[in-house]
Amino acid sequence: MPGTLECLLRLALSAVFGGAIGLERELRLKGAGVRTHLIVCFAACMMMLVSKYGFMDMLEFASANGYDIMKLDPSRIAAGLVTAIGFLGAGTIFARSQGVTGLTTAAGLWATVGIGMTVGAGMYAISAFGAAFIVVIQAVLYRDHVILGHVAAAVFIHLDDAPDSLERLLAVLKPLGIAPDQCRYERRDDILVVELHLSRLPCPSEQLGELLAPLMGEPYIKSVRW
Repeated sequence: MPGTLECLLRLALSAVFGGAIGLERELRLKGAGVRTHLIVCFAACMMMLVSKYGFMDMLEFASANGYDIMKLDPSRIAAGLVTAIGFLGAGTIFARSQGVTGLTTAAGLWATVGIGMTVGAGMYAISAFGAAFIVVIQAVLYRDHVILGHVAAAVFIHLDDAPDSLERLLAVLKPLGIAPDQCRYERRDDILVVELHLSRLPCPSEQLGELLAPLMGEPYIKSVRW
């Protein structure tokens, strides 16, 4: 069994790893940031220490009192951590008009528990690699990254209700690099309301207005919103 100093060092190391993962999330303005990830990793490490070493006195008690058999399951608390983190991860997932968000943060919290447990078990190299891997993956392959393409929401366009309005609109979008995954429309009086579902854009989402600006130069387009 490790000494008190080594246990404290494991707890400190888990706090560092959890804080590093949370810092990346906080810089991206996610709901779970440094404090959440730090506490999750620290608590997972602490519970792992309890699960692995917290019942050693029971063996001494059994030996001192003449018990021939003493059954202990050092993995029971650790196993509970894997499922217990589910409620916290679920709280970071939201369903919005552009789809489901927060899945990466929820997965990162789940992985943070694993890193804290690994530190608590004394597997330092594996925990360091795991923490570095999670930080790099979240920092490089983020949702709006140029490698993966830029994620967009739905775009709503009001057109004159003419027979060729939709075809003309799609022809204008093509040079802009916009290829709708789905296109729905409905007629309201003399207006054709077109709803375009876009999964990828050739620009960051905050530049979508600039990208769509040429549409307002078309006389048959009344309004554009997203």
